[in-house]
Amino acid sequence: MDLIQQLNLGTTAELMITVLVVFCITQAFKTTRLGNHYLPWIAMGAGILVGLVATATTGDTNYLSSAVMGLLVGGFTAGLFDGFKGFGGIK
Repeated sequence: MDLIQQLNLGTTAELMITVLVVFCITQAFKTTRLGNHYLPWIAMGAGILVGLVATATTGDTNYLSSAVMGLLVGGFTAGLFDGFKGFGGIK
Protein backbone atom coordinates (compact mmCIF):
# COMPACT_ATOMS: atom_id res chain seq x y z
CA MET A 1 0.00 0.00 0.00
CA ASP A 2 3.01 2.28 0.34
CA LEU A 3 3.30 2.17 -3.45
CA ILE A 4 -0.11 3.77 -3.80
CA GLN A 5 0.78 6.56 -1.40
CA GLN A 6 4.18 7.10 -3.04
CA LEU A 7 2.51 7.45 -6.44
CA ASN A 8 0.08 9.95 -4.87
CA LEU A 9 -2.95 8.10 -6.23
CA GLY A 10 -5.19 8.89 -3.28
CA THR A 11 -5.37 10.19 0.23
CA THR A 12 -5.04 7.97 3.27
CA ALA A 13 -8.78 8.22 3.91
CA GLU A 14 -9.62 7.16 0.35
CA LEU A 15 -7.14 4.30 0.57
CA MET A 16 -8.53 2.98 3.86
CA ILE A 17 -12.15 3.22 2.68
CA THR A 18 -11.27 1.40 -0.54
CA VAL A 19 -9.27 -1.36 1.17
CA LEU A 20 -11.97 -2.05 3.74
CA VAL A 21 -14.88 -2.16 1.31
CA VAL A 22 -13.06 -4.17 -1.37
CA PHE A 23 -11.88 -6.68 1.23
CA CYS A 24 -15.46 -7.13 2.48
CA ILE A 25 -16.81 -7.53 -1.06
CA THR A 26 -14.09 -10.06 -1.88
CA GLN A 27 -14.85 -12.08 1.25
CA ALA A 28 -18.57 -12.01 0.45
CA PHE A 29 -17.97 -13.36 -3.06
CA LYS A 30 -15.87 -16.20 -1.66
CA THR A 31 -19.02 -17.63 -0.05
CA THR A 32 -20.95 -17.77 -3.34
CA ARG A 33 -21.03 -20.59 -5.86
CA LEU A 34 -19.14 -18.43 -8.35
CA GLY A 35 -15.75 -19.88 -9.27
CA ASN A 36 -12.80 -18.45 -7.39
CA HIS A 37 -10.94 -17.83 -10.64
CA TYR A 38 -13.25 -14.83 -11.23
CA LEU A 39 -12.55 -13.37 -7.79
CA PRO A 40 -9.54 -11.16 -8.68
CA TRP A 41 -11.41 -9.62 -11.60
CA ILE A 42 -14.45 -8.94 -9.42
CA ALA A 43 -12.19 -7.41 -6.76
CA MET A 44 -10.47 -5.14 -9.27
CA GLY A 45 -13.81 -4.01 -10.74
CA ALA A 46 -15.18 -3.37 -7.27
CA GLY A 47 -11.95 -1.54 -6.41
CA ILE A 48 -12.41 0.85 -9.30
CA LEU A 49 -16.01 1.59 -8.33
CA VAL A 50 -15.22 1.94 -4.63
CA GLY A 51 -12.22 4.16 -5.40
CA LEU A 52 -14.45 6.48 -7.42
CA VAL A 53 -17.07 6.56 -4.67
CA ALA A 54 -14.40 7.20 -2.02
CA THR A 55 -13.10 10.12 -4.07
CA ALA A 56 -16.56 11.62 -4.40
CA THR A 57 -17.19 11.09 -0.67
CA THR A 58 -14.01 12.84 0.43
CA GLY A 59 -14.56 15.76 -1.95
CA ASP A 60 -11.52 15.09 -4.12
CA THR A 61 -11.69 15.65 -7.88
CA ASN A 62 -8.91 13.34 -9.11
CA TYR A 63 -11.09 10.49 -10.35
CA LEU A 64 -8.61 8.86 -12.71
CA SER A 65 -5.99 8.44 -9.98
CA SER A 66 -8.63 7.02 -7.65
CA ALA A 67 -9.76 4.52 -10.28
CA VAL A 68 -6.15 3.35 -10.70
CA MET A 69 -5.80 3.18 -6.90
CA GLY A 70 -8.97 1.05 -6.72
CA LEU A 71 -7.69 -1.25 -9.45
CA LEU A 72 -4.42 -1.78 -7.58
CA VAL A 73 -6.17 -2.30 -4.23
CA GLY A 74 -8.51 -4.86 -5.80
CA GLY A 75 -5.54 -6.65 -7.34
CA PHE A 76 -3.67 -6.67 -4.04
CA THR A 77 -6.73 -7.79 -2.11
CA ALA A 78 -7.60 -10.80 -4.25
CA GLY A 79 -4.13 -11.76 -5.37
CA LEU A 80 -3.31 -10.53 -8.84
CA PHE A 81 -1.52 -13.73 -9.80
CA ASP A 82 -4.68 -15.78 -9.19
CA GLY A 83 -6.46 -13.77 -11.87
CA PHE A 84 -3.90 -14.56 -14.52
CA LYS A 85 -3.74 -18.17 -13.37
CA GLY A 86 -7.51 -18.57 -13.70
CA PHE A 87 -7.72 -16.65 -16.98
CA GLY A 88 -4.93 -18.54 -18.68
CA GLY A 89 -5.89 -21.97 -17.43
CA ILE A 90 -2.54 -22.43 -15.66
CA LYS A 91 -2.65 -24.94 -12.85
